[in-house]
Amino acid sequence: MCRRYIYVFVITGCWPAHAQSTGWAELTRQGRSLQAQSRFREAESAFQSALEEAERTSGAAEQQATSLFDLAVIKVDLGMMAEGARLCQRSASLLAQTAGESNPQLEVVRTRLAELYLDSGQLRTATTLLRQVIGAQEKASQTATLPGARALDALACVYARQRKFGAARKLERRALSILESRSGEGELSLAITSLHLSMFLDAAGHPAEGLIHAERAAQILKRLPVVEPFVRADSSRNLASLYVSLGRREDAETPSREAMELVERAYGPDHFYTGWMLLARAAILRRLGRGSEAEAAQHRGEGILTAQSQRDRLGYTVPMSALLPPR
Repeated sequence: MCRRYIYVFVITGCWPAHAQSTGWAELTRQGRSLQAQSRFREAESAFQSALEEAERTSGAAEQQATSLFDLAVIKVDLGMMAEGARLCQRSASLLAQTAGESNPQLEVVRTRLAELYLDSGQLRTATTLLRQVIGAQEKASQTATLPGARALDALACVYARQRKFGAARKLERRALSILESRSGEGELSLAITSLHLSMFLDAAGHPAEGLIHAERAAQILKRLPVVEPFVRADSSRNLASLYVSLGRREDAETPSREAMELVERAYGPDHFYTGWMLLARAAILRRLGRGSEAEAAQHRGEGILTAQSQRDRLGYTVPMSALLPPR
């Protein structure tokens, strides 16, 4: 089972520490701490203040780009995907103008922007951005980096969206090889890449192998102190799907229900993350033979995503898991 969208990654620690004003650094730290607690409106305010501080500081273009990116991520947390994409574009434009096309921060921002376009089903735009990132890395002989692995992971998800699971698995294994070679770096990326690979394997009919990678992802996420709630929830959701695929039906209910409850608690009842998870929950309930419950979850999830699409053109997509036939 595989989703039709990409996780939101909160990037921390990848921006340069030099030339940071004390006020900007403290506001950024506060924002990220609040974001980790799912206090998104307060985090948004802190990041907005950080951006204003950077704009008042001469020679602080990279700080401005960082704050724009932080704001982009928090806008998505608040369900405002189009606004998140706009802020990502501003961050990328600023970095391209001031730091150059080979800047690794620019690669991170463009990959995140590609993920947002993939979220919305705009595959051509997502693919163009990702190929631009990967091409720049190859030109600089820098594909074996954390941003390089992330771009490969995102492109793998494009292939999965197109049901090209063989190509998706190949890219995902390449990304995993890079992450594993970096020994202790990028643990969150390692968990998410493992999680994606497990989904691709499940969707391609290899759930036993998928479970190995899913359990690895769950173990990594368990020991990380700060992980976006949706990532934790989708790890549980994925385990539930794999349990059903492997005939362990009695093990599937608890993680599926807990994933749904975690997303709704963290983001609210009308967020598009909640809509996505409802559709994924419906897919699992159908496979468990609980048709009436599945229909109710499907109806509610579709209602959330339809309302979102009317407010925000980047807001509507559904998990691939909801479209796969029951096994």
